[in-house]
Amino acid sequence: MQNKYSLVIFDLDGTLADTHRLIFDSFNFVMRKYKSIEMTPAEIMSYFGPPEDVCIRNMLGDGNFQAGWRNYLNYYEDHLDETTLFPGIMDLLSNLRSMRIKLAVFTGKGIETTELTLNFHRIREYFDVVVTGSGVQNHKPHPEGVRLTLRKLNLVAGSAIVVGDSLSDYKAATSAGTDFVAATYDDLARNRFDSLQCQKAKSVKELSAVLLTIKELSA
Repeated sequence: MQNKYSLVIFDLDGTLADTHRLIFDSFNFVMRKYKSIEMTPAEIMSYFGPPEDVCIRNMLGDGNFQAGWRNYLNYYEDHLDETTLFPGIMDLLSNLRSMRIKLAVFTGKGIETTELTLNFHRIREYFDVVVTGSGVQNHKPHPEGVRLTLRKLNLVAGSAIVVGDSLSDYKAATSAGTDFVAATYDDLARNRFDSLQCQKAKSVKELSAVLLTIKELSA
């Protein structure tokens, strides 16, 4: 018997780690400082697609970008202790690795905040490949990041599954030809996939049941 998948590609925010509140707080720290306003989560998410540095530039303009980006990174790093891995994620990663399944991260985050987050939570070592929004020209929902991950590991789409909490994760996965499972245990993702016929995991336990599935080898 062997595992159904050779590769699992994880999104980061809302999938591996509960980080959304820190992301919103980091953006608003910068917006209060430079524009004297606060934005709602929906307003902040309307800028999402490219990584955070591009979002900050779009919000502040070129003049305040460098200082605003440094402020964002400093605030984010200083408050990472307010974030957590979702319960059960560490065990899931360990179990997948013990089964010799390749693991990757494909996130829209920039390289700086991705590495800060993975290292803070001590899970960077689990991943064979990390692809961020800084490393692709076409951001989610474009499949470039999924395809890049597959190429780096010399694997075909049919051997991989993407785990994510957003519709852009779903679109990137399906466009690339991989399987997909929606991580709906994060509050923000709860109802996003109601109208879609895809695998859904309401808890990390349910996600583990999908990812640790084995299949019989043909005789």
